[in-house]
Amino acid sequence: MKKILLTATVLVSMTALTKAQQGRVGINTTTPAATLDVTANTADATRPDALLVPRMTENELAAKNAVYLAAQNGALAFVTAVDGTTTAKTVNVTATGFYYYDAPNAVWVTVGSGAAATPNFQIQKARLHTAAATPITWVADDYSVITTALGGTSVLLLPNATTLPLNSVRCVSNNGTGVAGWDPTAVVGVTRGINNIPPNIQSSSGFCFVTVNQAGSNVWTILSGR
Repeated sequence: MKKILLTATVLVSMTALTKAQQGRVGINTTTPAATLDVTANTADATRPDALLVPRMTENELAAKNAVYLAAQNGALAFVTAVDGTTTAKTVNVTATGFYYYDAPNAVWVTVGSGAAATPNFQIQKARLHTAAATPITWVADDYSVITTALGGTSVLLLPNATTLPLNSVRCVSNNGTGVAGWDPTAVVGVTRGINNIPPNIQSSSGFCFVTVNQAGSNVWTILSGR
């Protein structure tokens, strides 16, 4: 009997050693397909199948700041409560949820909040213009102006093209019943009839304009619209 038990123990040990040599660990599977392969046991509805990462409060996570270094890059944790005092490493911990450790920047980052690709241009904000016969002016971060003036004539005034970067885009939509026409005295870089610039923007119409370089200076030209 002892001999049988010894043989069984040796076989189990050899199997474990073989799996270890393969560099793979399987849970609920004898053929792990990755370094760690956790397979759901769908035949047993009485046990939850999931992977639980370390769970702690913000304060408990911050208490371990000194031990999260370069070797812990990519570490995953679940914050169960936002408590305690914010530290440099936990500055992004503002809600419960998953966080990963970004070692190069020495900070915990919310899972899913990775940096987005830098766009070629940035759409910032739109603004409503409601006063008829009043010039449409632009502030620094306007991208689109929508005029809704009823009757009369709204006066269009694009930003100074010569002070904007090349390929800057601005859009104007006329959602009112009046006509949006260009200010004839205060438009820099806009010439009606040149570069397909329309003489005005009728009701229910809109145009986008882009800055192009002509003779060493930026001017507006039509990008799209009707």
